[in-house]
Order: sequence, then C-alpha cells, then structure tokens
Amino acid sequence: MEPLKPLPLKRGEKIAVVAPAGSVNEEQLRAGVEALRVAGFGVELASGVLDRKGYLAGEPENRAKVLQDFFKRQDIAAIFCARGGFGSIQVLSLLDAAAIRRHPKIFVGYSDVTILLNWLLQKCGMVTFHGPMVAMEIAQGLKGRSEDFFWATLLGEKKRWRLRVGETVRPGYTEAPMVGGCLSIVVTTLGTPYEINTTGKILFLEDIGERPYRIERMLTHLKMAGKFEEIAGLVFGSFTDCEGEGERGFREIIQELFCDAPYPVIAGLEAGHGNENLLLPFGVKMALDGKAGSLSLLESPVA
Repeated sequence: MEPLKPLPLKRGEKIAVVAPAGSVNEEQLRAGVEALRVAGFGVELASGVLDRKGYLAGEPENRAKVLQDFFKRQDIAAIFCARGGFGSIQVLSLLDAAAIRRHPKIFVGYSDVTILLNWLLQKCGMVTFHGPMVAMEIAQGLKGRSEDFFWATLLGEKKRWRLRVGETVRPGYTEAPMVGGCLSIVVTTLGTPYEINTTGKILFLEDIGERPYRIERMLTHLKMAGKFEEIAGLVFGSFTDCEGEGERGFREIIQELFCDAPYPVIAGLEAGHGNENLLLPFGVKMALDGKAGSLSLLESPVA
C-alpha cells in the first residue's frame, strides 16, 4: 500500500500545536508559537495544551480528542507537537485510525512522540515527520541545516537529499522506507498492540542520556524480539551523552552486536536528541549506503 502523503505547507496556513505527552512550559511554548508566526504561519493551540496532571499534559481523553479533531479540520494544514516527555502511548486506544486516514496532514515530533509517528504510519498509512518540536528546538530558534531541512521539506521545496552520516558499521546498500525514533520509546511498544513493524524497513534509532549498559540491554531486547531479523538497514543517531567511563561504550556495543549483520548499518545521523535535529520523513523511500556512510531521500514526502 502506497503511503498517504500530506499536502505541503504554504505560508499563511494554520498550524495546530498539540501536547500529546508531557506537560509544557508556558514560556517556551510562547516562544515557539512566536517563531512559527514570524515564519509566516497562523497558529492555533490545542485546548488544554497547558493542562497538567503531574508530568502529563492533562488527561489522555482530552489529549486524544484535540488531536483527532485537528486531523478532521479542513482549516488546519499541519500538526506540530509541543514536546515529548511521556504519555503518547496513552492516547492510542482513544484514536480512530480510519477517521484520521481520511484526513492526512503533516504531523511532526520526536522523542516520546515516536509512538505516534509509527502508529500513524502503521495504522493510518500516513507519512510522518521525525523532527523539531514547538516548545523545544523551534522555541530556541532553528538554525543551519536543521532550519533548512525543516521548512524546505515541509514546504515541498526539498524533495531529495543525500547526507554523509559518519561511521560505517556494516557495508551494503538498500532502498526502503524509514521507521523508528527514540530507542527507549521503541522498546516500550514490544508486546503491545502498538509494536513497531520493522520488516523491510530502514530502522532509525537515537536517544539521549542513556548509559551504555542500558543501550545494550534495549538493543538486546529488540534483537531477541526479532526486530533486527528482517530489516533492510539500520541507522543510529548521535546518542548524545550516552558514553560511559569504562572501555565498553556505545561504539563498542553496536560494533559487536551488528558486526555480522546482512544489511547496511551506519551511525552518527544528526537527528533527534542532539546538536542538530534534521527532519526525517517516515514512510517514503530512502537509500542507505553503508560503504559510503550515506543516507538519501529518494522521493518527496509531501504530495
């Protein structure tokens, strides 16, 4: 089944801002909204976007309802997440996949929003975007490649690209759509109705602040669950602040676990929790060249 590509953004259209997971800092949200308006877009905040239930952005029923309603509305061109945290998985059982599928829209987020990115792709067949969030990077000010990848992709101006990623773990070449996101979030889907489907996909994994033993434990869990058996390729992000003080660090772990992988494996993609957060479309064809250490977008992710 061909993925549903959303329409590209146009200056002057309205962007909805939602908080499907953790509670949001009002000052940071305000700064992010102003940045969107300066970029030339209208903004509508979700009802209850500043609600708090401890570390959650209010009750899951409200978080799900506002998200569902924004997908249905014709005057909303895109939905941007305010931040991650925890809570995205709580709204999945409350969403109507068939209804959302009838109204594909640009949907952007990362971290805990990994859950929604992959659910929207798997259950609704909709291309999604792993990238900067409103009360996070957008509030701080997108710069350089992060700014270019974000706006040029969503506006339909950046239809293809090629990135030199960094370290080659295993050579090889493959073309396939990408899925994945934050490693510690992807692992939580195992054994649930929302388990990530990696078959025939380029799997992207990234995280921040995890000790090497925890990374190895999570990768081993995914391996034992069969999530690396039929993938087309594997791309690791920067894994910021994840190196330990001993001899066994992140690089040693992935070299050992994937030294005999029958597919290309590369590490060092600047996306997610890191110095840069390059926008990555999930669900459209990419090329992974292990020998060259490169990742390429082969088709436009917007219609």
